[in-house]
Amino acid sequence: MDYQKHYDQLIYKARMTPYNGYTEIHHIIPRCLGGDNSPSNLVKLSAKQHFVAHHLLFKIYGGSRLANAWYSMCGSSAVSNAYD
Repeated sequence: MDYQKHYDQLIYKARMTPYNGYTEIHHIIPRCLGGDNSPSNLVKLSAKQHFVAHHLLFKIYGGSRLANAWYSMCGSSAVSNAYD
């Protein structure tokens, strides 16, 4: 599966058709990968879109930081460093 393609489509859709309801701010390029807080790196996502975005980022890049970000959204606080 092309996780990057799905991630890019999710971000594109969110920018083109803003969600009308509760949203969360998402860093398109995660800060742990060098992203910043500039407006061009931020997008508003629904809670579901945000969860999916973090799952896709973990699938694309791996690593304990992205695993922790995704797993914290799952309600789990314990993640091993096996993903590095």
